[in-house]
Amino acid sequence: MYAAVRIAFALVSLLNLMQIWPDRATFFTDAGMIDQEVVRKFTVGAYLSVFDLCHDLSAVSTYMLFSGVGMLLLLFGVWSRVAAVIVYVWYVSYAMRAPLMLVGWDEVLRSTAFLVLISPMPACWSWRSRKARKRMVPETQVLCYGLTLMRAQLVVIYLQTVLARLGNEYWMGGEFMSFFLLSHNARWPGLWVLNYGFVLKVVTYLTLLTELLIPILLMVRRWRWYGFGTGFLLHAGISLTSYNLVLFWLAMMVLYVSFLQKEDIDWLERRLPFWA
Repeated sequence: MYAAVRIAFALVSLLNLMQIWPDRATFFTDAGMIDQEVVRKFTVGAYLSVFDLCHDLSAVSTYMLFSGVGMLLLLFGVWSRVAAVIVYVWYVSYAMRAPLMLVGWDEVLRSTAFLVLISPMPACWSWRSRKARKRMVPETQVLCYGLTLMRAQLVVIYLQTVLARLGNEYWMGGEFMSFFLLSHNARWPGLWVLNYGFVLKVVTYLTLLTELLIPILLMVRRWRWYGFGTGFLLHAGISLTSYNLVLFWLAMMVLYVSFLQKEDIDWLERRLPFWA
């Protein structure tokens, strides 16, 4: 289960890095849109960012490529702890350097990076040699605190989301989906939305109810697959109707992987090709 989370997290991190890469000069260099000295001035607490040492495009590109290598090492389970440190430092560094670019999935991935870093790193599903795998702690002796923290993180995200919306007049009035689908954030904005006011009001309230229900379904072992399905459909629907939110869907799915049980992993291993 730890290996499944590690692999899923590394893959989504690579996709996130690839999305940021074309805009690296704009976000991270001294010639870009965000002045580092201004960011440092308004940072609450210490300013901790590797980008403090990277001022031009070549330095920024080098650091991003180095972070990408760390993600690949984490993906393949090679020097996993060192790789997890590299990836966590990357998330903290770019969050500090370019706070104006941050969106929801950046926060989710940064939290997940910390939880992966402090979790056990079993040798299964890795490219370590057979000799190296034998020296690792047997999987049967791995503690479950990391998975518990990941599950708690997902529950907190949903509960915090719902609590934050209780004071929002658009959510409480049932008008949020109508306003959202008329905005530039929607994939297909248009006046057609005005013809479905009642339906969208139902969808608004149903979204709140679903976000309250998902943690309950996931925490009850025999209902967890209903939770998986409900969460998948919720975030797939958000990605389908929204512009450029696929990474948010994938980042949330990484935390869902922590709810898998041993029998799920055993089922998966039986169906993997022999070479895998």
